[in-house]
Amino acid sequence: MRTYRCSSVQTVLAAALLVATTAAASAHTIHVDQTGGGDYLTIQGGIDAAAYGDTVLVAPGTYYEHLYMGPTADGVTLLSEAGPESTIIDNEGASYYSVIHCENVGPNTRIEGFTITGGYSHYWGGGIRADNADVRIVSCTISGCLALRMEGGGIGSSDSSIEVSGCRIESNRGGDGGGIGVWGGEAIIKENTIIGNEAVSFVSNQTGGGIYVSCDHAEITDNLIEGNSAVFSGGGIQIWGGGSVTILDNRIIGNTASYDGGGIALYLATCLVSGNVIAGNQADMWGGGAVDVRNPGSSPPRASAQFVNNVFFGNTSDGDKSAIRIHQGGPTPIFHNNFFADNTTYEVLVSSTPSADTIDFTGNWWGTDDPDEIALKIRDCNDDPALLWCIDFSDWCTDPSCDGQVTSVEDPPEAAPISWGRIKSLYR
Repeated sequence: MRTYRCSSVQTVLAAALLVATTAAASAHTIHVDQTGGGDYLTIQGGIDAAAYGDTVLVAPGTYYEHLYMGPTADGVTLLSEAGPESTIIDNEGASYYSVIHCENVGPNTRIEGFTITGGYSHYWGGGIRADNADVRIVSCTISGCLALRMEGGGIGSSDSSIEVSGCRIESNRGGDGGGIGVWGGEAIIKENTIIGNEAVSFVSNQTGGGIYVSCDHAEITDNLIEGNSAVFSGGGIQIWGGGSVTILDNRIIGNTASYDGGGIALYLATCLVSGNVIAGNQADMWGGGAVDVRNPGSSPPRASAQFVNNVFFGNTSDGDKSAIRIHQGGPTPIFHNNFFADNTTYEVLVSSTPSADTIDFTGNWWGTDDPDEIALKIRDCNDDPALLWCIDFSDWCTDPSCDGQVTSVEDPPEAAPISWGRIKSLYR
């Protein structure tokens, strides 16, 4: 580790302050107007002329370009004058070109206020592609773009740090992540509308219709994720391995997966899922609302998921009839203070568990305060001894607001019939 004497530290800080001050003082605005009223006729011309701290300000119009923001565009802001409704960058479907390709740029690089369409990337990022880039994407509409082989029909990020906020990401197609695909690095995805995107390809996993994430850290917060679809899993969101992920306060509605996880699919994922409305999602096979797949073979065991304060409403799956499916072994997930109502036959179904364990589903509202009825909404070790994992639903809520809860079940009178559901409730 390098150490500095006090005077050396002061010198380093002074130099950094001088660079920042000089950049701020020299920053200027470059005007782009295809009608001839600016400094440049093309956006690429403006980008090529820009230096760190500059703003490339684009007049309204449709610009038929594909743009490259490389190292010389580090710290440049690409900004429209009048917003995405009147400022369009259209790649016209030119093969193998993202509409905007960001590469080796730093954290003050920003793209704001455009409609981005017609992108066609052979690999990732049909609309915007980020390679080893730190970029902010704000208040853009990204639609009608394709990533043929890999992730991110709308936005594809590889080993980058991206922030996507206030955008509308609609009707894009990608191999993994029809709307947004993140592979490596970090991502903040907040306050966006992500609708009608598809995860479909002949060469990839075809997961994450709205969002696909496999990275070191991600925050997915306060988005509308609606009407997206995946050929395989994760109609709304697919999280695949990687580091820690938080999914907070989103509306995940009406998404579909041909296999599993209509709303959310977590595969080997360490994830907190909290405060979301997960409603009306559908899977052809498993877990209409969510599917959680563990990894029993790694050492230490991978993946740890918590579902807290979510609403699961009206989710369906045609195969196993489950709203939530938990598959395989590893650290058991935790489900607390969730609201379950009007979902398919089973609110939760456990499958293929390699060793005995108990999954904590305490403190939830199940649409009823009757433990017999709650037990019938669960399929676990009590229904099939081969499953091994058992669901603990004790301390369940006795009303939808969870103001009242119970902590135990009294033994029924001697003469009362004891159903299998009652037996399950007595031994939890």
